[in-house]
Amino acid sequence: MICLLAAPSSGSETALHIATAVAIFIAVAGVAIVWYEPVRRFILRREAYYDGVLRGSLLLDINPRTVTVLCLGAIALLAMIGYVLVNHILMALLCGAIGALIPWLVLRFLKARRLYKLEEQLVDGIQTLTAGVRAGLNLVQAMELLAKNDVKPISEEFGHLVREYEHGISLEKAMQNAARRIGSGNYRLLFAALLTHRERGGDLAGTLDRIAESIREIYRLEKRIETLTAPNRTAARWMGVMPAVIIGILYFIDADGVKMLFTEEVGKLILACIIFLNVVGFLWIRKIVTIDI
Repeated sequence: MICLLAAPSSGSETALHIATAVAIFIAVAGVAIVWYEPVRRFILRREAYYDGVLRGSLLLDINPRTVTVLCLGAIALLAMIGYVLVNHILMALLCGAIGALIPWLVLRFLKARRLYKLEEQLVDGIQTLTAGVRAGLNLVQAMELLAKNDVKPISEEFGHLVREYEHGISLEKAMQNAARRIGSGNYRLLFAALLTHRERGGDLAGTLDRIAESIREIYRLEKRIETLTAPNRTAARWMGVMPAVIIGILYFIDADGVKMLFTEEVGKLILACIIFLNVVGFLWIRKIVTIDI
Protein backbone atom coordinates (compact mmCIF):
# COMPACT_ATOMS: atom_id res chain seq x y z
CA MET A 1 0.00 0.00 0.00
CA ILE A 2 2.79 2.42 0.92
CA CYS A 3 4.61 1.65 -2.31
CA LEU A 4 1.46 2.22 -4.34
CA LEU A 5 0.91 5.59 -2.67
CA ALA A 6 4.54 6.63 -3.17
CA ALA A 7 4.66 5.84 -6.86
CA PRO A 8 2.24 8.55 -8.02
CA SER A 9 4.03 11.07 -5.81
CA SER A 10 7.36 10.22 -7.42
CA GLY A 11 5.82 10.49 -10.87
CA SER A 12 4.25 13.85 -10.09
CA GLU A 13 7.60 15.18 -8.81
CA THR A 14 9.30 14.06 -12.03
CA ALA A 15 6.61 15.74 -14.10
CA LEU A 16 7.01 18.91 -12.02
CA HIS A 17 10.77 18.94 -12.60
CA ILE A 18 10.29 18.44 -16.32
CA ALA A 19 7.71 21.23 -16.49
CA THR A 20 10.03 23.56 -14.55
CA ALA A 21 12.95 22.78 -16.86
CA VAL A 22 10.78 23.41 -19.93
CA ALA A 23 9.54 26.71 -18.49
CA ILE A 24 13.10 27.84 -17.72
CA PHE A 25 14.22 26.85 -21.23
CA ILE A 26 11.34 28.77 -22.82
CA ALA A 27 12.06 31.83 -20.66
CA VAL A 28 15.77 31.77 -21.50
CA ALA A 29 15.01 31.27 -25.21
CA GLY A 30 12.55 34.17 -25.14
CA VAL A 31 15.06 36.47 -23.46
CA ALA A 32 17.75 35.38 -25.92
CA ILE A 33 15.50 36.15 -28.90
CA VAL A 34 14.42 39.55 -27.56
CA TRP A 35 17.88 40.68 -26.42
CA TYR A 36 19.97 39.01 -29.11
CA GLU A 37 20.49 42.09 -31.30
CA PRO A 38 21.29 44.59 -28.45
CA VAL A 39 23.68 42.09 -26.85
CA ARG A 40 25.35 41.42 -30.20
CA ARG A 41 25.88 45.15 -30.80
CA PHE A 42 27.27 45.57 -27.28
CA ILE A 43 29.72 42.69 -27.78
CA LEU A 44 30.85 44.13 -31.12
CA ARG A 45 31.48 47.52 -29.48
CA ARG A 46 33.51 45.89 -26.71
CA GLU A 47 35.51 43.87 -29.25
CA ALA A 48 36.24 47.06 -31.18
CA TYR A 49 37.58 48.56 -27.93
CA TYR A 50 39.65 45.44 -27.25
CA ASP A 51 41.02 45.55 -30.79
CA GLY A 52 41.96 49.22 -30.40
CA VAL A 53 43.84 48.54 -27.18
CA LEU A 54 45.49 45.25 -28.16
CA ARG A 55 46.49 45.97 -31.75
CA GLY A 56 46.56 49.76 -31.51
CA SER A 57 48.01 50.77 -28.14
CA LEU A 58 49.81 47.54 -27.16
CA LEU A 59 50.78 46.41 -30.71
CA LEU A 60 49.75 42.83 -29.88
CA ASP A 61 48.30 40.52 -32.54
CA ILE A 62 45.52 39.05 -30.37
CA ASN A 63 42.01 38.38 -31.64
CA PRO A 64 39.49 40.45 -29.62
CA ARG A 65 37.06 37.51 -29.75
CA THR A 66 39.51 35.67 -27.47
CA VAL A 67 39.09 38.41 -24.87
CA THR A 68 35.30 38.13 -25.19
CA VAL A 69 35.43 34.37 -24.55
CA LEU A 70 37.70 34.89 -21.53
CA CYS A 71 35.35 37.58 -20.23
CA LEU A 72 32.33 35.27 -20.47
CA GLY A 73 34.29 32.51 -18.77
CA ALA A 74 35.30 34.86 -15.92
CA ILE A 75 31.68 36.00 -15.48
CA ALA A 76 30.37 32.41 -15.28
CA LEU A 77 33.16 31.20 -12.99
CA LEU A 78 32.99 34.08 -10.50
CA ALA A 79 29.18 34.04 -10.46
CA MET A 80 29.26 30.32 -9.64
CA ILE A 81 31.86 30.85 -6.91
CA GLY A 82 29.88 33.71 -5.37
CA TYR A 83 26.66 31.69 -5.34
CA VAL A 84 28.36 28.64 -3.82
CA LEU A 85 30.06 30.66 -1.07
CA VAL A 86 27.09 32.81 0.00
CA ASN A 87 24.16 30.90 -1.57
CA HIS A 88 22.45 34.09 -2.72
CA ILE A 89 21.64 35.35 -6.19
CA LEU A 90 22.78 38.93 -5.38
CA MET A 91 26.29 37.75 -4.57
CA ALA A 92 26.32 35.73 -7.80
CA LEU A 93 25.35 38.87 -9.75
CA LEU A 94 27.99 40.94 -7.92
CA CYS A 95 30.72 38.39 -8.62
CA GLY A 96 29.57 38.15 -12.26
CA ALA A 97 29.86 41.94 -12.58
CA ILE A 98 33.39 41.75 -11.17
CA GLY A 99 34.19 39.07 -13.74
CA ALA A 100 32.94 41.36 -16.51
CA LEU A 101 35.27 44.12 -15.29
CA ILE A 102 38.40 41.96 -15.08
CA PRO A 103 39.35 42.06 -18.83
CA TRP A 104 38.78 45.83 -18.92
CA LEU A 105 40.90 46.33 -15.79
CA VAL A 106 43.69 44.12 -17.14
CA LEU A 107 43.80 45.95 -20.48
CA ARG A 108 43.68 49.30 -18.69
CA PHE A 109 46.59 48.24 -16.48
CA LEU A 110 48.67 47.01 -19.43
CA LYS A 111 47.98 50.20 -21.39
CA ALA A 112 48.85 52.43 -18.42
CA ARG A 113 52.06 50.49 -17.74
CA ARG A 114 53.13 50.73 -21.38
CA LEU A 115 52.35 54.46 -21.46
CA TYR A 116 54.38 54.97 -18.27
CA LYS A 117 57.38 53.25 -19.85
CA LEU A 118 56.99 55.28 -23.03
CA GLU A 119 56.92 58.51 -21.02
CA GLU A 120 60.05 57.48 -19.11
CA GLN A 121 61.91 56.73 -22.36
CA LEU A 122 60.85 59.83 -24.30
CA VAL A 123 63.69 62.17 -23.30
CA ASP A 124 66.32 59.51 -24.07
CA GLY A 125 64.57 58.83 -27.37
CA ILE A 126 64.68 62.52 -28.30
CA GLN A 127 68.39 62.57 -27.47
CA THR A 128 68.89 59.60 -29.83
CA LEU A 129 67.04 61.48 -32.58
CA THR A 130 69.15 64.58 -31.91
CA ALA A 131 72.39 62.59 -32.08
CA GLY A 132 71.31 61.02 -35.38
CA VAL A 133 70.41 64.39 -36.91
CA ARG A 134 73.70 65.94 -35.81
CA ALA A 135 75.52 62.95 -37.32
CA GLY A 136 74.07 63.87 -40.74
CA LEU A 137 70.99 61.63 -40.87
CA ASN A 138 67.60 62.89 -41.99
CA LEU A 139 64.53 62.57 -39.75
CA VAL A 140 63.40 59.17 -41.07
CA GLN A 141 66.90 57.72 -40.76
CA ALA A 142 67.15 59.08 -37.19
CA MET A 143 63.85 57.35 -36.39
CA GLU A 144 65.19 54.10 -37.86
CA LEU A 145 68.27 54.49 -35.65
CA LEU A 146 66.03 54.87 -32.59
CA ALA A 147 63.90 51.88 -33.60
CA LYS A 148 66.96 49.63 -34.01
CA ASN A 149 69.14 50.73 -31.07
CA ASP A 150 66.75 51.83 -28.34
CA VAL A 151 64.79 49.65 -25.89
CA LYS A 152 61.15 48.60 -25.92
CA PRO A 153 58.45 49.90 -26.03
CA ILE A 154 59.66 53.17 -27.63
CA SER A 155 61.62 51.24 -30.25
CA GLU A 156 58.44 49.33 -31.18
CA GLU A 157 56.44 52.54 -31.59
CA PHE A 158 59.01 54.23 -33.83
CA GLY A 159 59.59 50.98 -35.70
CA HIS A 160 55.85 50.81 -36.41
CA LEU A 161 55.93 54.46 -37.52
CA VAL A 162 58.81 53.82 -39.93
CA ARG A 163 57.09 50.70 -41.35
CA GLU A 164 53.95 52.72 -42.08
CA TYR A 165 56.11 55.28 -43.91
CA GLU A 166 57.84 52.52 -45.89
CA HIS A 167 54.45 51.10 -46.92
CA GLY A 168 53.44 54.35 -48.60
CA ILE A 169 51.89 56.43 -45.82
CA SER A 170 53.23 59.97 -45.65
CA LEU A 171 55.52 60.76 -42.71
CA GLU A 172 53.08 63.41 -41.47
CA LYS A 173 50.20 60.91 -41.42
CA ALA A 174 52.40 58.23 -39.80
CA MET A 175 53.35 60.64 -37.00
CA GLN A 176 49.71 61.60 -36.49
CA ASN A 177 48.79 57.91 -36.26
CA ALA A 178 51.57 57.36 -33.71
CA ALA A 179 50.42 60.30 -31.59
CA ARG A 180 46.83 59.01 -31.61
CA ARG A 181 47.95 55.42 -30.91
CA ILE A 182 50.18 56.35 -27.96
CA GLY A 183 47.71 58.82 -26.45
CA SER A 184 50.31 60.97 -24.66
CA GLY A 185 50.42 64.75 -24.58
CA ASN A 186 54.22 64.75 -24.59
CA TYR A 187 54.38 62.59 -27.71
CA ARG A 188 51.78 64.80 -29.38
CA LEU A 189 54.02 67.77 -28.54
CA LEU A 190 57.02 66.03 -30.12
CA PHE A 191 55.24 65.05 -33.32
CA ALA A 192 53.57 68.47 -33.64
CA ALA A 193 56.98 70.13 -33.41
CA LEU A 194 58.40 67.75 -36.01
CA LEU A 195 55.47 68.45 -38.34
CA THR A 196 55.97 72.20 -37.92
CA HIS A 197 59.68 71.81 -38.67
CA ARG A 198 58.96 69.88 -41.87
CA GLU A 199 56.63 72.68 -43.02
CA ARG A 200 58.82 75.66 -42.08
CA GLY A 201 62.34 74.25 -41.83
CA GLY A 202 64.98 75.37 -39.34
CA ASP A 203 67.47 73.77 -36.98
CA LEU A 204 65.99 70.33 -36.26
CA ALA A 205 68.60 69.41 -33.63
CA GLY A 206 67.96 72.65 -31.73
CA THR A 207 64.21 72.07 -31.93
CA LEU A 208 64.60 68.58 -30.47
CA ASP A 209 66.80 69.95 -27.67
CA ARG A 210 64.13 72.51 -26.73
CA ILE A 211 61.42 69.84 -26.75
CA ALA A 212 63.51 67.60 -24.50
CA GLU A 213 64.04 70.46 -22.05
CA SER A 214 60.31 71.26 -22.01
CA ILE A 215 59.42 67.62 -21.34
CA ARG A 216 61.98 67.45 -18.51
CA GLU A 217 60.26 70.44 -16.88
CA ILE A 218 56.85 68.78 -17.31
CA TYR A 219 58.18 65.61 -15.65
CA ARG A 220 59.57 67.69 -12.77
CA LEU A 221 56.16 69.27 -12.17
CA GLU A 222 54.42 65.88 -12.37
CA LYS A 223 56.78 64.41 -9.77
CA ARG A 224 56.12 67.43 -7.55
CA ILE A 225 52.36 66.88 -7.84
CA GLU A 226 52.76 63.18 -7.04
CA THR A 227 54.68 64.11 -3.90
CA LEU A 228 52.01 66.57 -2.75
CA THR A 229 49.12 64.16 -3.39
CA ALA A 230 50.84 61.07 -1.94
CA PRO A 231 49.06 61.33 1.49
CA ASN A 232 45.65 61.45 -0.21
CA ARG A 233 46.41 58.45 -2.41
CA THR A 234 47.60 56.56 0.65
CA ALA A 235 44.35 57.46 2.43
CA ALA A 236 42.39 56.08 -0.53
CA ARG A 237 44.26 52.78 -0.33
CA TRP A 238 43.72 52.52 3.43
CA MET A 239 40.04 53.28 2.95
CA GLY A 240 39.78 50.43 0.47
CA VAL A 241 41.43 47.97 2.87
CA MET A 242 39.93 49.03 6.22
CA PRO A 243 36.46 47.39 5.84
CA ALA A 244 38.07 43.97 5.43
CA VAL A 245 40.42 44.68 8.36
CA ILE A 246 37.53 45.78 10.59
CA ILE A 247 35.46 42.71 9.69
CA GLY A 248 38.48 40.52 10.52
CA ILE A 249 38.87 42.19 13.92
CA LEU A 250 35.14 41.91 14.67
CA TYR A 251 35.23 38.22 13.73
CA PHE A 252 37.56 37.53 16.65
CA ILE A 253 35.32 39.60 18.97
CA ASP A 254 31.88 38.43 17.83
CA ALA A 255 32.12 35.64 15.28
CA ASP A 256 28.38 34.93 15.27
CA GLY A 257 27.55 38.56 14.55
CA VAL A 258 29.96 38.69 11.62
CA LYS A 259 28.58 35.43 10.21
CA MET A 260 25.14 37.04 10.12
CA LEU A 261 26.45 39.43 7.43
CA PHE A 262 26.92 36.41 5.15
CA THR A 263 23.89 34.31 6.19
CA GLU A 264 21.01 36.73 6.91
CA GLU A 265 19.23 38.63 4.13
CA VAL A 266 19.62 41.98 5.89
CA GLY A 267 23.29 41.22 6.55
CA LYS A 268 23.91 40.47 2.87
CA LEU A 269 22.22 43.74 1.90
CA ILE A 270 24.35 45.67 4.40
CA LEU A 271 27.49 43.94 3.11
CA ALA A 272 26.62 44.80 -0.49
CA CYS A 273 26.04 48.46 0.47
CA ILE A 274 29.40 48.54 2.29
CA ILE A 275 31.23 47.19 -0.74
CA PHE A 276 29.46 49.59 -3.12
CA LEU A 277 30.06 52.70 -1.01
CA ASN A 278 33.67 51.71 -0.35
CA VAL A 279 34.39 51.35 -4.07
CA VAL A 280 32.68 54.67 -4.85
CA GLY A 281 34.66 56.47 -2.13
CA PHE A 282 37.95 54.96 -3.31
CA LEU A 283 37.35 55.96 -6.94
CA TRP A 284 36.18 59.43 -5.88
CA ILE A 285 39.39 60.13 -3.95
CA ARG A 286 41.53 58.79 -6.80
CA LYS A 287 39.68 61.08 -9.22
CA ILE A 288 40.27 64.12 -7.00
CA VAL A 289 44.01 63.53 -6.58
CA THR A 290 44.59 62.73 -10.27
CA ILE A 291 45.82 66.01 -11.73
CA ASP A 292 46.69 66.28 -15.43
CA ILE A 293 49.09 69.06 -16.34
